[in-house]
Amino acid sequence: MDRDQRHLKILSKVQIIFGITNLFVSYLYYKAIFILVDEYRKFLEQSNPEVEVALLLGFGFVIFLIGIVILFCIILAGQSLARFENYKFCFIVAAFECLMIPFGTIIGISTILILRRDSVKTLFENAKVQKDVS
Repeated sequence: MDRDQRHLKILSKVQIIFGITNLFVSYLYYKAIFILVDEYRKFLEQSNPEVEVALLLGFGFVIFLIGIVILFCIILAGQSLARFENYKFCFIVAAFECLMIPFGTIIGISTILILRRDSVKTLFENAKVQKDVS
């Protein structure tokens, strides 16, 4: 049990650091794209109607927001791992995290491997029971 708790605490910290770091990287990426899009918008407005330009930029912004939501879910999953809560949520986030090549894949696979242990499942169940009793 002690080994599982230690592994979950380490995974928790790694996921939180990974999520926060990617938030900053996403912000810098958004700033760079914003500068590039301004030039691209001028070019598009010469050849395409304004509706198409707005759709292209809006679609890119929606994709960016989905990425930010996923990063917040990674941070929440890290916190849940530290408290041994929300087993299914942590598992689902780890599966989606595998899509973030290369570091997310490594973190996601290691999280899935640890969460699949029977001793970890009982650890989550015991924490849930203790929380319900309190």
